[in-house]
Amino acid sequence: MSRITSLAGARGHFIGEQRVRLLRIYLGATTFLFTYGVVFTLFPVRTDLAYGNPVGGIIAIVLGVLGLVQLSVRPNRAMFATAVAVIATPVVMAFHVTLTAEYVCLIAPMFLAMYIRAFHPPRQAWVLIGILILACVAAVAIAPAPHVGVITVLIIVVAIAGAAESFGLLMRAMFTAACTDPLTGLLNRAGWEIATTDLLAALRAPSAITVVALDIDDLKGLNDTQGHPAGDRLIIEYARHWARAAPRGAVLARLGGDEFAACIAGDDVERFLDDVRSSTPRVSIGTASRTSGPVDIADLYARADAELYRGRDRARRDGSDVG
Repeated sequence: MSRITSLAGARGHFIGEQRVRLLRIYLGATTFLFTYGVVFTLFPVRTDLAYGNPVGGIIAIVLGVLGLVQLSVRPNRAMFATAVAVIATPVVMAFHVTLTAEYVCLIAPMFLAMYIRAFHPPRQAWVLIGILILACVAAVAIAPAPHVGVITVLIIVVAIAGAAESFGLLMRAMFTAACTDPLTGLLNRAGWEIATTDLLAALRAPSAITVVALDIDDLKGLNDTQGHPAGDRLIIEYARHWARAAPRGAVLARLGGDEFAACIAGDDVERFLDDVRSSTPRVSIGTASRTSGPVDIADLYARADAELYRGRDRARRDGSDVG
C-alpha cells in the first residue's frame, strides 16, 4: 500500500504553493547575498582584505534572476529553478580565495538540500542532493582557496547530506501526521491527493489506472442503534482488511465518514474487488478506469462515486420490488 514519502505530489494545492514560495525565498535571498558580495568585491570598503574574483558571483546572480523569472511565469514547473539553485552556489565557491568563505557559502547548499529532501520524491531528491554535493566538492577543489583535502570533502558531504536527512525525518513525521486518518491509519483526503499524484509520476510504462470508491452501507444506522464505538470498530476492521487486500503500490484512503477510495495501477483490480465483496459485506462499490492518455484522478473518483450511487439505488429498487 502506498505511503507518503515527500511533499512532491502536492502541486496545485496549498503545500505545492508553499513549495514554490520557499524556493522563491531561497533564490531571492541567495541572489541578494551574491549581489551584496559582488558589489563589495568591485567597490571594496577595506583594503586589508583579500577579495575573490567576482565572476562566479555575477554568474550566480544571472542564474538566480532567471530562476525567479521562471517561477513567476510558470510556478508549476519548478525543476529549472531548482537546477539553478543547485548550480549557483557552487559556481560562487569555485572563485573563493579563502577557506572561511567556502564554509560560509556551505550554509546555502545545506538549506537547499533540506528543501529538496522534503519536496521531492526520495530517489529524485538524493540524485539532486548528490549532484549538489559533487558540485560543491568540485568547486572547492578548483577554487584558489587553500583547503585541507579529504577533511574538507568530508565536511561538505556530512554537512549537506546530514542536513537533508535530519530535516527530511522531521518533515516526514509532521507530514505523515497531517496526511493520515487518525482512526484507521490510512491516508486522509490530503494524503490521497498527494499519494495518487506520486503514483502516477512513478509509473515507468503505460498502465491502466482504476479508482475504486467504497462506502460502508448504513453506518449511521449502526451508530444510532449500537453507538458510535461500534461504528468506529467496523470502520477500523474494514480499513485493516482492505489495506491487507490492496495490491502492492495501491493508494488507499479514508476520505471522510464511511467513504473510502483506492487507486490501483495495473490488472489487480478484480482480485481486490472480489476480496472486498466476499470479506466485507454491506459495502457499496463504484469503479472508473483510464487505460490511455492523461489521467485525472479527481475525474475518475467522481465517475466511480457516481457509479457507486447508481448501484446502490438499483439495489434499493430491486429490494423494494422484491418486497
